Amino acid sequence: MSFSLTPAEESRVRLAKLLGYNLDPISTKDMAMIIVISAVYGIDLFAVGFMLWNRRYPPLKSKSPLLMAAAYISCVCWFVGDLQINGHVHLAGTALTNCKGIGVWVRVLLGVCTVSSLIALRSYGLFRVFKQNLPYRGLGFYLPFLVYCVCTLVYGIVAQVLSPSVTVEYMSLLDICYCPNAFRGALYGYIWATWLLVAIINWKIRNIKSSFNESREMAICCVFVFIALTFNTVLQFASPQYPFHQIQRIVTTSLDHLATNLVWWTIMGGPLLNCMFRRQKYFEYWKAKLRKDGFQNEYDMESEDTVFSSHNLSMRASMDDFFLYAEAGHPGERKVPELLPNGAPRPKSARQPNRQNRRSTLAYKRQSAQSARTLTYMRRTNEHSGAASNVDPFDIRPPLSRTTTSASTPPSNDPFGYSRFNNDLHMPPMP
Repeated sequence: MSFSLTPAEESRVRLAKLLGYNLDPISTKDMAMIIVISAVYGIDLFAVGFMLWNRRYPPLKSKSPLLMAAAYISCVCWFVGDLQINGHVHLAGTALTNCKGIGVWVRVLLGVCTVSSLIALRSYGLFRVFKQNLPYRGLGFYLPFLVYCVCTLVYGIVAQVLSPSVTVEYMSLLDICYCPNAFRGALYGYIWATWLLVAIINWKIRNIKSSFNESREMAICCVFVFIALTFNTVLQFASPQYPFHQIQRIVTTSLDHLATNLVWWTIMGGPLLNCMFRRQKYFEYWKAKLRKDGFQNEYDMESEDTVFSSHNLSMRASMDDFFLYAEAGHPGERKVPELLPNGAPRPKSARQPNRQNRRSTLAYKRQSAQSARTLTYMRRTNEHSGAASNVDPFDIRPPLSRTTTSASTPPSNDPFGYSRFNNDLHMPPMP
């Protein structure tokens, strides 16, 4: 693939002039743009790998790392499609002559529409958590995304079935993919509808009181996208031959991927850089911020579920037990105070957890029974030994985690020592 002025490229320019077009040849400026954007996506790839490797780090996990990794892949597909449609490379003799496969399926469906739907899914998740007090998963969460995917698939099938002259076709004389205005209008109308939906959702969550300004992040993302989308829409209809003009095609592609990278780093930049350079300090700040604002439930952050050290961070709970936002409480949980420590009213979502997704009754009963027996054991121990009354009854380690081998350790078949104390106190055995 050459970026120099070859005889074949000179003949292409002359042929375009005979047809009434002023065609700028593909040159080293196009190559420089490709190298720069590819280098940026290479840096993004390193960031995505680091993000997935540290996906259990709570500040990163609260940003949905898998969703953002999928968004990165969609942006790369968009870039590959732009190289073809915007005329930055020669198409003849390569797979890029398949204008429908690359231009419609890779660039539009897997690229533009997919990354738009993933950002919309994140906005909808914030709306569910902070406005509807619903969990950040489940059929209700993914259903709009699935409906959008079905509509996008139907759009792609229809475009594939229609004649290339109606959708997009390869023009061998000029070595470009040409798209009629009607299909451009349908395409950009679909993209505008997607981002208007995202804007509406962001408008509805504009007043939410989250700890880390997620609504502001999404508003900034919408601004970036609407600037790029407006420029592209005007250019598509004001100058349909923009791939022939070098400055226009370079500006168009560069603006597209500047916007996508700004969106991605606006969402992930803060926790990702802090995880790299000040991991422990930022984690402590993150926990303190949630406790101060009273959003432990929304972010599903419980201090006993995380173990953090200066060397590593591990989660005691499994991946399924630590999601972006809490699903809800369970029957019999403690009542959350209506006022925060600073005297401000606690958000409604923190006071009234959703009852649709409870922990299983069996697991809760097992946990409650174990807690009750442990407290009873500690109380009897204190009464029998005359321990001080200021012992914190809730500072309890799980009995099975004891490592002492002294003679006072209860037998393994009686971990709570009921038999010994029942005999001493002449009390009936615990059920």
